[in-house]
Amino acid sequence: MASVLIVDDEAAMRELMVRWAASLGLESRTAANADQALERLRTDACDLAVIDVMMPGHSGLWLANELRREHPHTAVVIATGYRSLVEAEADTEPIADLLIKPFERERFALAVDRGRQWRKQAIEEGRWHARLSLELREITEQVCAEVERRAAKGAAEEDVLAALAMERTPDVMRHGDRVARFARSVARELGCESALSPTLGRAARFHDIGKIAIPEALRTKPSPLTAGEEVIMRRHVDVGAEILASTHTLAEAAPVVLATHEWYSGGGYPMNISGVAIPLAARIIAAADAYDTMTLNCREYRHPFTAAEAIAELLRCTNSQFDSDVVAAFLAVLSRH
Repeated sequence: MASVLIVDDEAAMRELMVRWAASLGLESRTAANADQALERLRTDACDLAVIDVMMPGHSGLWLANELRREHPHTAVVIATGYRSLVEAEADTEPIADLLIKPFERERFALAVDRGRQWRKQAIEEGRWHARLSLELREITEQVCAEVERRAAKGAAEEDVLAALAMERTPDVMRHGDRVARFARSVARELGCESALSPTLGRAARFHDIGKIAIPEALRTKPSPLTAGEEVIMRRHVDVGAEILASTHTLAEAAPVVLATHEWYSGGGYPMNISGVAIPLAARIIAAADAYDTMTLNCREYRHPFTAAEAIAELLRCTNSQFDSDVVAAFLAVLSRH
């Protein structure tokens, strides 16, 4: 860590922290408000930002959020006299430290040390995520090429893809087969099976096929994923659609797979669409996928739900995550098994 940006509307406070930073071997830049701070950072990045909360214009918390988005490796220390205003955010937001005014040089020095450790960890995590992303891209390309190669020799693309999945992620493929059976039954209950076939069955079977390209270190991690790892894991949806779109016989299932993690009320991913903009086949798969996932012990750190608990969760999320008509049909199907 070599540089610090001090953002405070009080000139005396800025000057004091500049002197302290110099004594710690840091080069300082200053700003009197959030907009000025962002303007400085556009041309001269800093390793650490010490930010006051109450300033004219945008608040320091707003600036901290902007830094997390635009300068993710800049460590943020919040410095304020309003403890109650920021304590809740300090517990949940990824800041390096919280300084309560007035504070002494020793406490400032400790915040700098914490910022240094935060920045080091952020850079290491960034490198790790870059490695995972590169591996994800390489495996995706390999899978597409292998499907094309075997299909050119006369193999059915669906069989090739299923075989590749069984080699690398057998649980995902077995999950897909169960979801496909659920999905066809729900479509039959809704009276739309003929209209959605055969796309529904194929999309349901391969809705998680993108996980075939997820790096093993991430896919088999026994503990909860970090926020950054979760972002990469969510890319299995895009990757799955990409793999299907690269084929001749499964391409029509790609748009459905791409929409299987959208929420009925909005807020899902990757497109953030809602309601009937989500294909009906994707809405059916979403409910079936959720139920099967909840009732399986797919992670060592999470116990499976009972059938009753999974049903309760589906009902709780009806009209937010799931289409109510689809959930009602799904429950009718379950009642007969």
